[in-house]
Amino acid sequence: MTRKPRPVPPEQRQVYVQVVEGLLQHGLRGQVSPRLRERLRQAGVDLDRPLLPLYPVPLWTRCLHIVIEEVHPGVPREEAFRRLAHAHVEGYGATLLGRAVMSVMRMLGPKRVVQRLPEVLRGTDNYTEAVLTERGPASYELRINSVVDAPGYAEALFEALLQVGGARSPHVTKVREDADGTVLSLTWTEP
Repeated sequence: MTRKPRPVPPEQRQVYVQVVEGLLQHGLRGQVSPRLRERLRQAGVDLDRPLLPLYPVPLWTRCLHIVIEEVHPGVPREEAFRRLAHAHVEGYGATLLGRAVMSVMRMLGPKRVVQRLPEVLRGTDNYTEAVLTERGPASYELRINSVVDAPGYAEALFEALLQVGGARSPHVTKVREDADGTVLSLTWTEP
């Protein structure tokens, strides 16, 4: 018998270091200006010191907003967050854990990548719970117990992960969002 995990209260939600490392040290390689470095330090992430094992979600969300302001000025917010998500997936693939995860994903194919998303998401923070529902051969619904204050970010992140798994024309849209979480539709074109 498996026990259902207890929900982590919002004030105790944290992301793991490989998430922060993936974006800030690898995904943004060559794009971290002195000004961005200083703004991140003031927010609570000092790139001149070893990264901490955990970062509070509100701090991490603030960092995402700082990054798009500095790296993609003048770009509409949703497009800036989409670009950031793609850089994040690439950067995560450069971390020690990310290299292992991505190499497995490349061999699985899109359907098995999607089926493993709940497990992959559990490895990014201390709170995410995901429920996956198959809607068709190349169509799934994913419910996660969080809301990301970054329009287009989650959608682009999952599209990029599907691409790693070999999906053709992946498309992720937000179906609905409420206080308890977000429901996303994940589809791709079958060969």
